[in-house]
Amino acid sequence: MYIYEYETLHTGGGFWIDNFDQRHREIIDRRAAAGWRFAGFVPSRFTGNGGIKEIDLVFEKEENA
Repeated sequence: MYIYEYETLHTGGGFWIDNFDQRHREIIDRRAAAGWRFAGFVPSRFTGNGGIKEIDLVFEKEENA
């Protein structure tokens, strides 16, 4: 069985997710070093014009790991 954890990133609200720095890579690298696997991301908050305000980075690992 797998357990999941989430980290939220604020994107700034642009239509494309192209306006953040390298925070996502730092988070993924830090989690990988702690035994977590990056499973994907989910847009979690939106602007009124369809832009993405926040995403949740999803990490998983085996429950007994």
